Amino acid sequence: MSFVGEIMRNSVRMLIALYVGSMATTALATPLDDGAIAYSRGDYAEALRILRPVASQGDALAQDMVGDMYASGKGVAEDHAEALRWYCLAAAQGDAVATKAVDKLLPPCGHCK
Repeated sequence: MSFVGEIMRNSVRMLIALYVGSMATTALATPLDDGAIAYSRGDYAEALRILRPVASQGDALAQDMVGDMYASGKGVAEDHAEALRWYCLAAAQGDAVATKAVDKLLPPCGHCK
């Protein structure tokens, strides 16, 4: 499976989990939930607008999703260096999906340590 294909598959799994969880707590929706919903609708520009500040505040899932958007050019120009930056931030917090993405983008070198 291609790098982008694997990231998309993992992202869809994350979004389904977020969407199902947000349905149970609609009144308590967070920006992360709103960003995930925009992402699942394919409104990547809106998702990025919502998720980038959340990611900048240190949320690993938001960092992973922003990295995915840069890696695959969803709502932004494809930029693997920017994707790597976001993935490394999430991977440093133990995000397994982001760690796999970093491994795909870079050979093992300790870049995110």
